[in-house]
Amino acid sequence: MINIAQFETQRARTSLGNMPEQANRMIQFLNTHTKEQLAALNINSRTYTILTVKKVLTLRYFVQSLERKCQEIQAEINDFKMRFTILQSRELPSLLTSSGKLLSREQYANRVNNYASNQITASSSTSEETGPPSGQSLYDKLESLFYIEHEINHLFEVQPNFYKYTEADETLIKIQRHQLPTKDWWQSMLEILPK
Repeated sequence: MINIAQFETQRARTSLGNMPEQANRMIQFLNTHTKEQLAALNINSRTYTILTVKKVLTLRYFVQSLERKCQEIQAEINDFKMRFTILQSRELPSLLTSSGKLLSREQYANRVNNYASNQITASSSTSEETGPPSGQSLYDKLESLFYIEHEINHLFEVQPNFYKYTEADETLIKIQRHQLPTKDWWQSMLEILPK
């Protein structure tokens, strides 16, 4: 979604060009002239004209809003990846399915429980051959399991909230559907502005 959003915001910025600055000048011009003065310039409805000009400012707002939301989402993704890398460095099971999708918390907890059981089984079978486990080796294994549990809880410390993603997606749809004033109309408005 972030790649699509970046493409759409770049496309919208390109189509906007310097229109936002011109829009502010137009609105100021329209607000400082009387109805008669505007009628002489073939502007019959100040309100309609201002609303049409504001479409430019609305699109700029959508673009800025989507960029801000995408930055927040990217920061969360980067934070998750960093935590994920810490778990992977401990040689824990992967958080991904064989098809490359992220496991749910419950699925991952089951995978880690199986991993921990296998580790305990493997260590107990080797310790029987070498003798009874020492207090230090038992402590190390328990500490490792507690560390693993802590890291998994830390990785999923907040329940997923898809509000930001939904909000970003809605803003993206608004950008894609937004209609700027036609170039001919915009050019005719620029011509009435004082130089």
